[in-house]
Amino acid sequence: MPENFINKSKRLLYFGLFLTVILIGLSSAMVKSNQFSPKEGDWEGCVVGMYPENGNEKIPGGNLHEIDDFESITEQKVGSVVWFPTWDDEFPTLACNKLAERGIIPHLTWELFWPSEDPNNSRQTGPDGYEGFNDVLAGKYDDYIDRFAEDAKAFDKKVLMRFLHEFNGNWYVWSGNKNGGADGGPDQVIAVWKYVVNRFRAKGANNVKWLWVPHGPSTDRSEEAWNHVSKYWPGDEYVDWIGLDGYNFYPQDPWGGERPFRDFDNCFRKLYDDCAKLGNQPMMIAEFGTGEFEYQDFDKADWITDAFTKIKTEYPRVKIFTWFNINKELDWRVDSSPEALSAFKEAMKDPYYTGSTSTP
Repeated sequence: MPENFINKSKRLLYFGLFLTVILIGLSSAMVKSNQFSPKEGDWEGCVVGMYPENGNEKIPGGNLHEIDDFESITEQKVGSVVWFPTWDDEFPTLACNKLAERGIIPHLTWELFWPSEDPNNSRQTGPDGYEGFNDVLAGKYDDYIDRFAEDAKAFDKKVLMRFLHEFNGNWYVWSGNKNGGADGGPDQVIAVWKYVVNRFRAKGANNVKWLWVPHGPSTDRSEEAWNHVSKYWPGDEYVDWIGLDGYNFYPQDPWGGERPFRDFDNCFRKLYDDCAKLGNQPMMIAEFGTGEFEYQDFDKADWITDAFTKIKTEYPRVKIFTWFNINKELDWRVDSSPEALSAFKEAMKDPYYTGSTSTP
């Protein structure tokens, strides 16, 4: 066999071995990368979340007693807790660290208003929409946004950020309804959303996971085509989680308005299906609950049982739920009656519902 042929064969063999080593190394690196960068919501079952009745006052100072109480009465560990900082507040580092020490994911509903100026968040929007929107887009709050982002980055653990929540209702000053309605309201919401997200990302606050949350059916929600949830979608790259809010008011709200009975599917089925078409992000029920009453042969205990059966069997993308555990417009608490609490505890016995997750 000619010597040059042998030498050529050796070179090809060495090149093949070299290429194999490189491919193995790349494969190993990809596996390690995936281990350290898990996909959002990539865990078994659904994480238990809640809002404590006095959470806005107690949690920022690190008082977690209401979480202890909830875990005690429900016999279930909590894995995510929501409260409502406003734009008067700095990033709640103390509270986030206290929660993280217990393996609880902080869930901030960051409300774009200033209670020091407008305590009830009831300011009327002018002909040009909400001044808060206009000021944000004009750069007035860049320093505040950047500082909040930097402090969030320094926390260095996952934090869920629910911003401009329930934008498709008519009750918040940041809604599409109050910022132009059919004449560009959803576009205004999207513009502010992108502006703030971009500033966080420019600061490297990638541990902040953005939670985009429309509201389900409500007598206070416009059903016109301009207000469909798809009109508010900012794009896949701007959303980490899709959230759903919904409640069962019945037979009327505290202001005397009539409210129809809504079972779990009526609150969430269409909203879930519509949102599922927008992106592949994991979903969360970011707020929900039912009042304490009887309707035909249906009561709160039955509503709770039906809800958690449905989440497990028919809403597979819901990876966190947040029970609104407060006596507010109605008594939404899980222990508003012994029967309601018993139903909740029984539902939580299913290992599908978990207070912990394997992701950091």
